[in-house]
Amino acid sequence: MQHEAVPLTCFRQGQYVEIAWLALDDAQAQRLRELGVREGCRACVMLNADKCILGVGTCRLALQREIAMRLFAVPA
Repeated sequence: MQHEAVPLTCFRQGQYVEIAWLALDDAQAQRLRELGVREGCRACVMLNADKCILGVGTCRLALQREIAMRLFAVPA
C-alpha cells in the first residue's frame, strides 16, 4: 500500500516514520541532513506537541513545530 507523505506533525507519539522530503530552505535542510534527518531515514516521533522530539538512531532531536510541519513523512 502506497502512502501519501504528510507533515511530521500529523503522526502520533511513538509512531515510526520514514522521511520522504524536507520542505525547507537549503541551509536548514542541509543542517538536518548533517544531524541524520534525511530523505529515506527511519525515525520515531517521541513527542508531538509545541515542540517535536524525533528519535533518529540513538539520537533525539528537538524541533520547533514550524520546522516539523515542513518535514514530510510516511508511516514506516
